Amino acid sequence: MKKFLLSIVLISTLSLMQRALGQACTVSKVSVQLNSTSVSGTNCVLNITLTFSLAHNAGNKFIWMHLWKAADYPGLTYSKPPSASDLALTLANIGINNSVTPQVLLSSYTPAPSVVVEGAAAGLTVTVTPAGTVDIFTVSGIKLTAPGACNTKVSVKGDVWSTQSASMNNVQCFSNGLSFIPNDPIISGFKRCTSPRTLALTISSLTATDVNVTYTLYKDDGDGIFEPGTNDVQVGSGGPFTINSSTPYNNGAVPYTGNSVTGEISSIWVAVSSDEPGSSIVTSLFKNTCSILPVNLAWFNAKRTSAATVELSWQTLQEENSRGFEVQRQVGDGAWQVVTFVPSKANNGNSNSALSYNYIDNNTANAISQYRLREVDIDGNSKFSETKSVRGESQTGRIIVFPNPSSDGTIKVSFEDLNGTRDAALTDMNGRVIKQWSGLSNNNLEINNLTNGYYSLRVIVRETGEQSVQKIIVSKH
Repeated sequence: MKKFLLSIVLISTLSLMQRALGQACTVSKVSVQLNSTSVSGTNCVLNITLTFSLAHNAGNKFIWMHLWKAADYPGLTYSKPPSASDLALTLANIGINNSVTPQVLLSSYTPAPSVVVEGAAAGLTVTVTPAGTVDIFTVSGIKLTAPGACNTKVSVKGDVWSTQSASMNNVQCFSNGLSFIPNDPIISGFKRCTSPRTLALTISSLTATDVNVTYTLYKDDGDGIFEPGTNDVQVGSGGPFTINSSTPYNNGAVPYTGNSVTGEISSIWVAVSSDEPGSSIVTSLFKNTCSILPVNLAWFNAKRTSAATVELSWQTLQEENSRGFEVQRQVGDGAWQVVTFVPSKANNGNSNSALSYNYIDNNTANAISQYRLREVDIDGNSKFSETKSVRGESQTGRIIVFPNPSSDGTIKVSFEDLNGTRDAALTDMNGRVIKQWSGLSNNNLEINNLTNGYYSLRVIVRETGEQSVQKIIVSKH
């Protein structure tokens, strides 16, 4: 009898220990979609959508997710719910009430009310899709504020745990150490209106270190939620490809299953996996609005190389029925003029590989000159590139503001022939920020509707950290 009672005690003790320590929540298929980036002071704010599969469990009534910068990850054991001190360095804390349908986001953290929670009030949304033995959770609008520039990779580690009690005083199960990098690799591209349909796809990286990547394509079922292998059917794949900051993967005509169906209008998910430690699947949705473009222009630059010459250069990733490029120039406030026509290098106007172009323009103008390309196809259709500015022969400085003083509250800014991405802020004479710009990649900026007064324009080049300040005067008559 004593042995029997001892057995009962041991079983009960083990059961209590098991519940105290928590069981392993089976989290799988973690993927992240970068929606946008913005600069806030010296920090980068990444707006992401996070998707993960969680094994269906009746005990998952309240689910919590905590995200840290990888360097700050504390490695909690989940013998009890995390405390406020455990969560002091989190990038985000997100709670989901999984006991109601549809599921809703929680607005406070019961075990430690002082913990800041991102919820519906902060613009987050949650969608849960049952998929057999797992539920697919999609949380959109998560904002991660990380120190440093947005051109630096942000490595994130996170934990997911669940509880059965509304008081959240116990841990039913947990999964810790989930890793992902929300801003690398970077996916860009679009659907092309070809017959059959194809995708123009670029996969790039922020660092010089080689990374091997593969991509998988899924046809979206129409809800815009990433549900790989369930509601969203795989329609293609490619790789592995080696990329780095100077060598992206570019393909102007990626095919996929079903792309030759008449009237095909499906959206396509692009999911990229890399072999970099700590990374997860990065996704991007190519919407069902395809693009009719004679040319996919990768970049266009204009640079003054001497007192008498300006060098124009550009590269295309793909050309379709392209006849060539009309180079146009505008000096000061004058009219646009055609400088020359550069024929397409593509065979019969069609190419799916990168083609580079160069033209030297004789230009001795003292005022700012602006350049643009008119991309012309064989049928006569055309579209303009972005506009690039260069300083006049007698002008100096890395930033040129004109007119300055401004008599109508409008000024134009030309960044001196620099490649890269810039952040800018305009302040008044009291130091108040009037306007801000994040991620400027063109070398032109126009500022409108300024009132009389003195202003300062501070520009930071992300890649180098170089800062420049220009004084601006507005004096309306």
